[in-house]
Amino acid sequence: MKIIVAGGGTGGHLFPCLAVAERLTDLGHEVLFVGSSFGIESKKRELLPSRSVFIGSKGVRGKGLKTFLNSFSLLKSTFQSFSVISSFKPDRVVLFGGYVSFPLGIASALKGVPLILQEQNSLPGKTNLILSRFAEKVLVGYRGCSRFFGAKAVFTGNPLRKEVVAALNGGERLRREVLRRLSLSEKKKTLLVIGGSQGALWINEAMKRVAPKLLPFKERLQVVHVAGEGKAGGLEEAYKRVGVECRVFDFYPKVWELYLIADAAVSRAGALAVSEISLFGIPTLFIPFPYAVDDHQFLNVKELHEAGGCILRRQEELTPMEMLKILELLLFDIIKAKEISEKMKEFAVPDSTERVVREIINE
Repeated sequence: MKIIVAGGGTGGHLFPCLAVAERLTDLGHEVLFVGSSFGIESKKRELLPSRSVFIGSKGVRGKGLKTFLNSFSLLKSTFQSFSVISSFKPDRVVLFGGYVSFPLGIASALKGVPLILQEQNSLPGKTNLILSRFAEKVLVGYRGCSRFFGAKAVFTGNPLRKEVVAALNGGERLRREVLRRLSLSEKKKTLLVIGGSQGALWINEAMKRVAPKLLPFKERLQVVHVAGEGKAGGLEEAYKRVGVECRVFDFYPKVWELYLIADAAVSRAGALAVSEISLFGIPTLFIPFPYAVDDHQFLNVKELHEAGGCILRRQEELTPMEMLKILELLLFDIIKAKEISEKMKEFAVPDSTERVVREIINE
């Protein structure tokens, strides 16, 4: 079967797409990846399938001249999508979100190619709501999202990279190996701080303010902080000033290794992060990005929080002292942390990639 997979813009759209593309290829299907020249996928070409093409699609948001130029870009990218479909002649087109989705979805509908959508968030974006009218099915990462798509909705969970699942299965042996490679202690608690594929400047600054208050825990605590490219300034110094062992990265490509060694986490609430962290059952403080469209990051973890599977706070609610209290609970209150971990694991879908692939190939 010949299948186009498309997605990107952020890691939250790209990595689920790549997980499915890899599995389809392993099963012998012919896969073409389509991305945007303006998304994260254009900077991570080494991660993409061997057959990949890019179109010049951008978002349409903006005002005045920007809206006009982006609308022109959309028209152009739709014609490019027609060309890609005509050349590859796919049996299916599967969209995972990002700038590329709308033009490719419209072109697929007009060309009569079966269209499948994968919606990662608990609240669907406008693009998927529009394209769902033409889609055969919509594969949703959250059960509650099904209500937006009616009979076309199929709950699959969000696709997980095979390395993520393999890391979980690697157990204690792999955990010790990663700790040794990072020169970290097996005897200390490890706090993972991560802001998504592009980092989170607010979380970085918040942790700088919290760092001085970590002094009482310096003999029991170590921190791994993924700050985002160009956003790590002053972090390492802040931790080391109080004697807390730390490893600070702009980007860590094998993030599943960090999930494996984390005893607790601070994270934004993108759909991919929530799905992967839930799989590992890491007691986590989720701090949703406040400017996410329709507040979808908050909604991604609202149900999990209400079930006792995480701690959820809006960033304006968090003082350094409040963050410290939460981190102390997640790291050192063994009973509470275990309760949170077990509740979180109930939300995980370990076979989500296989579920998505089965729906695509109609097995």
